Amino acid sequence: MLSRVCNYLVVSIVCFALLWRCNICGPVGARVSPLRLTGTCNELARSLLWNVSAVLEMDHLFSGFDCSQQNAEVHLRRQTVSACTPKNSNCAHSAVLNIDKNECIQRILEDLHYYRETFRAYANPEITKSVVRRIDDLLQNCFSVSALDISPAKVSMDHQKSFQERLQLCKVLKGFNLRTITINRVFNYILSK
Repeated sequence: MLSRVCNYLVVSIVCFALLWRCNICGPVGARVSPLRLTGTCNELARSLLWNVSAVLEMDHLFSGFDCSQQNAEVHLRRQTVSACTPKNSNCAHSAVLNIDKNECIQRILEDLHYYRETFRAYANPEITKSVVRRIDDLLQNCFSVSALDISPAKVSMDHQKSFQERLQLCKVLKGFNLRTITINRVFNYILSK
């Protein structure tokens, strides 16, 4: 009788553990984070930031104007900054900063998809090689497979090699540069916990 109870208990614990691991059983309304954050992700995010910064230094992409003098154009629909801002952001009063990690990571993921499709639409080999490839590396190595299934953003642009296109590219790259700084800060924060 005792062995039957022990067997039942062991089987129950194993089944519960497997269900919990598969997220079939768990807190109601809990979301699974799309992030698989490791030290490699920090390196990949830093590499993305460096590559975006390097592209902004390529004067031949922005002939006819000084890109450093232009304003950044940040994609605001996703509200990544507000989702990734700590709820108690007054650092002087609290050593613990609370962010909704899942919401923040979801917004970052959506931003990465948006910018990836935007830069792919420019069809510039230098941007594809340095920026789009780094975004792909980050998505493939730091986000779950299901997170990659998000439908790509619809980006419509009239891509001619015109002054306006180069000016727009400059502004979007500067906005993405700011976003990569946010991504790096979030990854550093999450990894430091």
